[in-house]
Amino acid sequence: MNMKTAITIMSGMVLVGAMAGCAPEPDKAPTSAPSPSATATLTPSPSPSAVPTADPADPTTWIISDEGVGPIAIGGDLATTLSGLPETWTNDTESCAWTAWWNAPDSSYGLYFVRGTESATAPIGEISVYTAAETPTAVPSPVTAEGIGLGATKAQVLAAYPDAQEGTAQIGSGTWLRLAGDGAAHVFFEFRDGADVASDVVVTTRDEPSYEVCG
Repeated sequence: MNMKTAITIMSGMVLVGAMAGCAPEPDKAPTSAPSPSATATLTPSPSPSAVPTADPADPTTWIISDEGVGPIAIGGDLATTLSGLPETWTNDTESCAWTAWWNAPDSSYGLYFVRGTESATAPIGEISVYTAAETPTAVPSPVTAEGIGLGATKAQVLAAYPDAQEGTAQIGSGTWLRLAGDGAAHVFFEFRDGADVASDVVVTTRDEPSYEVCG
């Protein structure tokens, strides 16, 4: 069974600053004919740029990049990363110790991350945002900095990333679009056979996303 389907069965903060003021009133009223009052208007200082903040308990605040997904970093330690996530994350130490996963409360999508199997301290090498829905749609979930995520069409991905490379999965007949980058990992948008909407967004150090991770 494909792990992405099996996992589904298991289970900004925006800082804004502003400053405004007005000129003080004159000390006393004029003794002659009234003159137009002078009012000084201060231009509010520019608001600071919004700084995306990944809330470990809310994956909808997470950004997907070739460095990872939200607080889950490529190259990180699985146990340490897992300790910083809510208890709703699962790690089956008996049959799939190298993988941790989470499922949205409404089962609309899920996430998992995988370390190498050579040792318990092997680095995280793959992170996936996926849906098992027969017809994937855009749902509140992690997205790239350009706002592209699950349910995006190939045309939308290519419009945001015109340098993306298209390929065909080595197992099965699905396709993918790999975003350009110079890092150790790449972001892949996966499309099932004959589909035009992304069912998975994967960050991996592999040549392409894994077909299954706990087979």
